[in-house]
Amino acid sequence: SLTNSLNGQVYEFLTGLDKQLNIVPLLATEWQQTGPLQWRMKLRPNVKFHDGSPFTADDVVFSIKRAQEESSDIKVYANAMGEPRKIDDLTVEFNQKSVDPIFLQHANAIFIMSKAWCEKNNVTKPQDFNAGEQSYAALNANGTGPYMLVSRQPDVKTVYKRNPNWWGKFEGNVQDVIYTPIKSNSTRVAALISGELDFVLDPPPTDTPRLRNTPGVKVIDGPENRVIFIGMDQGRDELLYSSVK
Repeated sequence: SLTNSLNGQVYEFLTGLDKQLNIVPLLATEWQQTGPLQWRMKLRPNVKFHDGSPFTADDVVFSIKRAQEESSDIKVYANAMGEPRKIDDLTVEFNQKSVDPIFLQHANAIFIMSKAWCEKNNVTKPQDFNAGEQSYAALNANGTGPYMLVSRQPDVKTVYKRNPNWWGKFEGNVQDVIYTPIKSNSTRVAALISGELDFVLDPPPTDTPRLRNTPGVKVIDGPENRVIFIGMDQGRDELLYSSVK
């Protein structure tokens, strides 16, 4: 969720979620299920990538197909969306092999990338993380989102600046964001209390009571949209890791 939150400042989905977790338009402005196995989406006009290039249906088709590659960590969501097809510059059709009852939620899981930028920088396929690859797209970015990547130093610092040409409306006045990973819980909390950091995500639960009573520190908490489940191995005739035969 943290990685998606950071990426979500630079890249955007076709659909979004409002504060009540309802599906709302993002890069897609409207959609229609034209058949049991077919969806059609209208795209937002006059959207630019950070390098100034226009956002079109070609980028959507490319991004979905890129996310369907074997090296992709989100191919299960991309495959569920079906085969994308360009109708015109601002219209995309999705043809599915089977009914996807949560198609719009899957559209909220695939970040849209620039086809031309990926081709230019040889990142038309996701990097193979398991094979130890690190591609150009791991340290550089070109999205349509509200913030632009300035620099990326893994485990050290990541810097963003506001995108002056973003199509959306900013709710706050934040111009620059500096993300500083601090692995030590105590050091991270101390940096927050001292004012070195403005915001800390998920502070240690043991420190939460102290933070609530610290002047100048505000703790915000609430439910999150997450489901955790245990899947039993029902596919084998014999348990894989047990003395019970």
